[in-house]
Amino acid sequence: MNLQVQSGEIVAIMGASGAGKTTLLNLMSGLDRPTAGSIEINGKDLAKLKEPLLTKTRTSNISYIFQDYKLLDYLSPKDNILLTQHLNKKEISEQKLNHILSRLGLTKLMKLSINQLSGGQKQRVAIARALIGDNNLIFADEPTGALDLFTRDEIMKELTSNAKEFGKTVIMVTHDPYVAAYANRIIFIHDGKIESNVSGLKNEEISRKLFSLTHNE
Repeated sequence: MNLQVQSGEIVAIMGASGAGKTTLLNLMSGLDRPTAGSIEINGKDLAKLKEPLLTKTRTSNISYIFQDYKLLDYLSPKDNILLTQHLNKKEISEQKLNHILSRLGLTKLMKLSINQLSGGQKQRVAIARALIGDNNLIFADEPTGALDLFTRDEIMKELTSNAKEFGKTVIMVTHDPYVAAYANRIIFIHDGKIESNVSGLKNEEISRKLFSLTHNE
């Protein structure tokens, strides 16, 4: 399996349940180690790196957006956004933070607790956390899976437009053809292998392709 992702791309990974989508995402992000082959990010092979260098490489290059947000209830929304920056002892640009909060409609929510936020607002906080750092790669596992259709649309517009503005590369797993249509190209996975690698598909074409993979196992 050979796959290259260029800087600034938005790539979706799709396939039937159990096809290996999340496994591929975890391998590419360094959360799992491959049993063979190599995974290179900015010229560094993650498969050959040992701890703590692997962790340092991940935190320097990668942000992750989870379906269930992974926010800490005892921290404020602002502290959740800045958590990784604090842990890595990185300088925080208030100007950049305020710009991201404004772009994501979060400015007035900073004094609330996490438990007071809606699902869509929590996902915006998770996106802000991924955007605030200097990391150039964002991995997202079903970033809209827990959201209603209206919020899904708003979140995808915000994620893709902000990723482009801040020069981020986005690689996301999704089962939703609408979400995948935001990507520059789609990687279809079947039985642990790349079945096809296509761009320019519309929602209906993505749905048909996904249906064919799901019903021809």
